[in-house]
Amino acid sequence: MMQFTVGSHELEIIKTARRGSIGLKVEPNRIALMVPKQLADAAITAFVESEQGWLLQQIQEQQSQMPKQLVMKSGHELLLFGEKVMFKEDHHTQVKKMNLVYDDTCITVFCKQSRTLKNERHHVYRHLVDFYHQQLNPYLLAQVAEWEKRIGVQTQAVQIKNYRSRWGSCYSDGRVQFNWKLVMAPKAVIDYVVVHELCHLVHANHSSDFWGLVAKHCPDYEMHKAWLKENGAALIAFQAA
Repeated sequence: MMQFTVGSHELEIIKTARRGSIGLKVEPNRIALMVPKQLADAAITAFVESEQGWLLQQIQEQQSQMPKQLVMKSGHELLLFGEKVMFKEDHHTQVKKMNLVYDDTCITVFCKQSRTLKNERHHVYRHLVDFYHQQLNPYLLAQVAEWEKRIGVQTQAVQIKNYRSRWGSCYSDGRVQFNWKLVMAPKAVIDYVVVHELCHLVHANHSSDFWGLVAKHCPDYEMHKAWLKENGAALIAFQAA
């Protein structure tokens, strides 16, 4: 296996038939350069040597993307599909009813209403959770439909749940369920969880056959598992401040 050093970082080279171009993957426990399977070792070496500065910059930028703690507090950053978004509470604009607005870079909850709420923090949190559900649901449905066709399975229902320690579940009757907090993970990680659960419709265990099927449809699954291992606790722990 080819490896290089970029600054103080170990860079692993992964050849895959699923890529037509070079791409950098920065995960908590692994930094990898994904390259087309047919690319010669000499060409890979030349690329890494000539692009040391760019690679180091990309590694540092991507590593800075992940906060270690997620707090529902005005002025703090949250995550949506792995991207940072600012969270704000507006206590100055008068509104008839508490509501949430999202503009691609900021989630704002307008809180100032005529009716006094007994537990305002709970209501803000519920608005945020509902927003996350609305974002995750269509993405999950589309991905499940796509991977059903690729894997050759059929689900009966797709549900979003509030799990405390797991990312998804699969049942023998065809139901698949996913933790709503997955919406904070990168889409590639969500896709891995979808593939993982759908593969359980073929192998209802974690045998070598199961992992072989997962690897067939998600060759980078170990990187996504590592992302969840490193960052999952922060997502799971997220709640109203």
